[in-house]
Amino acid sequence: MRLISWKTILRFIALLSLLVAIGWAYFEPGFEPVLAILGAVAAFITSFFVDDAPLGNSQLPSEVTLFEAVCGDNGVDLANQRLRVSAAFGAYFTSLLERGQSYLTLSGQVDCPIRKGQEGLPPIQRLFWHLQNPKGPRLFILAAEAGMGKSTLAAKLVRCLYEQESIDMILGDSAKSEHIDPASGLLHTYSPGYQTASSFYQRLCTQLGVPYENDKLALSDIRRRLVNRRAVIVVDNLETVTRDDELLQALLQITGRDIRVVVTTRKVTGLSTLDNQHLLVRLNQLQRPEIVSEFLRWHIQQYQDTHPDLSGLQSDMADKKKIAWLVEKSGGIPLLMQLLISDVARSSWEQMRQLPTLFGTELLDFLYEARWQELKMLGQTGLLAQELLLWLKQAQYDNRKITAKRLLEWAREKDKEDDLNAALILLHERFLIVNSDQNKGNYAIFPSLSEFLQKQS
Repeated sequence: MRLISWKTILRFIALLSLLVAIGWAYFEPGFEPVLAILGAVAAFITSFFVDDAPLGNSQLPSEVTLFEAVCGDNGVDLANQRLRVSAAFGAYFTSLLERGQSYLTLSGQVDCPIRKGQEGLPPIQRLFWHLQNPKGPRLFILAAEAGMGKSTLAAKLVRCLYEQESIDMILGDSAKSEHIDPASGLLHTYSPGYQTASSFYQRLCTQLGVPYENDKLALSDIRRRLVNRRAVIVVDNLETVTRDDELLQALLQITGRDIRVVVTTRKVTGLSTLDNQHLLVRLNQLQRPEIVSEFLRWHIQQYQDTHPDLSGLQSDMADKKKIAWLVEKSGGIPLLMQLLISDVARSSWEQMRQLPTLFGTELLDFLYEARWQELKMLGQTGLLAQELLLWLKQAQYDNRKITAKRLLEWAREKDKEDDLNAALILLHERFLIVNSDQNKGNYAIFPSLSEFLQKQS
């Protein structure tokens, strides 16, 4: 229903005033009634120059946009920007930086605190605003359980900073339990990844090309090397660190007016020193049916080229009962929804209802295990798919770009070139492996899948 506008109200008042003035002039002729008539006519004429805005719309819009919603959607061409990006990034996060359209902004998912001056800003706009504000927080913590999209959100933020030319250097590392020695190429295992701030200092010294002697000198050298630089430091998987609180303090000492840190973690317990220089952002599960449907439609669009059966589920996205079942079974975790809907495309909704009552990481492990065992039952192609998946995991750990050419070379070495495409189809349908370059190939697998495969090998 259209609201009454200010123009209508002004015209009504002008006409009412004109009638009163005419009545006054009729019963008491004189100069003053004539002035009243002229004033009413002037008000009526003025109404034609007033904006036809509905009453009540004089306040600021409910949402304000400082940055384009698509900021950070385009991939970064690392082939031309390798000097700006640390070689210590694992292949998965590197592929996220290179791959566009990897994150979908959904209403209600990002829980970002509102600070002074941010009224009316959507959550992700608050994040962009903070990241580019010299007086804003310096350390951003993205916290959520596995499969919630922490790394993809971190990649979008970094890509947006890059697009806006707010940074000229991207540093960082994954605090995983495995690292590759860039000099020898050998795999080194840490249990866990970082135990002290010293190991983190050593990592940054390696990336910046400065020698490490001790913590005090390292901190001084790192700060000096970052003078007049605009950098973002990414630390993925902080939860694997035993003394994570100490690492956060070390990170905070490195930050400055133009240096920001983005951290992802599955837990925030033990982080006792959070203050105004930290911004804790949580990712919420997807619960509202319309938001879940929007996300699943996006998933279908992203994966239907490699999993054609997904396109047949478009009409089901309007079925509230089926969407409610998916939310209940997945707990609102996006990755679980993606795996479940891919299974529905391969079988049926009824078959998926037979899944055991498991939640979170337990359900994720169950789905991976069921798929792994299913490959064993699919003959030589299934066994090749298993072998290929383990090779993909190792290549990703080794920080090697996985192109279509490398895949073909691997298959030729095993004399399985003719079976490669069939094996890839099995992996696309069951494990959602990602190829961000349809021409040359740029394959990656989810970190949770890497962890599962590490147990298998």
